[in-house]
Amino acid sequence: MALHAHPAPGPAETTQHLAALAAQHATAADTERRLAPDVVTALVDAGFARHFVPAAHGGTAGSFTALAEAVRTIARGCPSAGWTAMIMATSARLAGQLPQAGRKEIWGQSADVPIAAALNPGGSVRRVADGWVLSGQWFSLSGIDHAAWALLCVTAPEDGEQYYCAVPASRFRIEDTWFTLGMRGTGSRSAVLDEVFVPGRLSAPRDLVWQGRADGPADALAAPLPAAHPPLFAAPVVGAARAALDLWARTESRTGPDRDAVLTRSAAEIDTAVLLVEQACLRLDGRGPADGPDTARNGRDAALAADLARTATDRLFRARGSRAHAAKDPVQRLWRDVQTASSHAAVDAGRSNSLFATTFRASLPNHEES
Repeated sequence: MALHAHPAPGPAETTQHLAALAAQHATAADTERRLAPDVVTALVDAGFARHFVPAAHGGTAGSFTALAEAVRTIARGCPSAGWTAMIMATSARLAGQLPQAGRKEIWGQSADVPIAAALNPGGSVRRVADGWVLSGQWFSLSGIDHAAWALLCVTAPEDGEQYYCAVPASRFRIEDTWFTLGMRGTGSRSAVLDEVFVPGRLSAPRDLVWQGRADGPADALAAPLPAAHPPLFAAPVVGAARAALDLWARTESRTGPDRDAVLTRSAAEIDTAVLLVEQACLRLDGRGPADGPDTARNGRDAALAADLARTATDRLFRARGSRAHAAKDPVQRLWRDVQTASSHAAVDAGRSNSLFATTFRASLPNHEES
């Protein structure tokens, strides 16, 4: 895939064109468990891979709001394409925390470099004088088929500290381990390495990367991952739910008060989910690095947005009747995608509930009872 300089995602007509292109290939992406090359090329050309790349390296250093809106729109055409667009951007945001020499190695020739990331540790690692040696398997790297680099999390055996290491595609092989209920088109397969050396310039401590306090510039990269990831990961879920709503409304021939209630309630829930994602992204764009309360609210709002999207899609699926169970029913495919995407840890309600409750209680005035 050729890499060229392109702007950030947008304008709206470009995103709509991408959604239409992705929609044409959505059924095949589900069946073949990978995106069509034309769709991937279009995502890179639209600027998703460079969206969070620092401006010093030729990137856009773009906003969270613009990305979430574009991802949601593309997900209405194909949820897997919207998810992959989001992963391109968020993986680059993490790689932007690598040391400057490492960033230059990745983006020295172009900012349009697709990166896949394994957020959780895998494989094994040993420390050597100038870096690390990695072996083993890392799971669930969305877009790995098309990635030029993989960002892999490792655990240092001597102290248990975790690090992210960037590895070029020429140094790992892909193993097909992605057999799932939904989001099949993301092709979230595994990366397998055998004694691959990673120099220190291509690694950074995981804790500092998550906090936005490693070596990257102080822009969108500085937003801590627990605040930044949830609304972005919720965006394709909400887009998929809206696609299910539109399709259900177009293809349901039966009418009546019960059907109208299904449509109205589901539309209201999805509209609310959109607002929650937008609100979370505006916090990130408007205030710089998120503080504790912002992180708690973003996790809460993203989890609720994903839950509302899932609830609405469940209702539409049930109201569709027996035909929703047909293997080729498009509402069923979208329902499967929403079920899978909304189960991601980034929009986990249990985690966000605990964080928000703790933060909320801490913010209450300390009034003594008389």
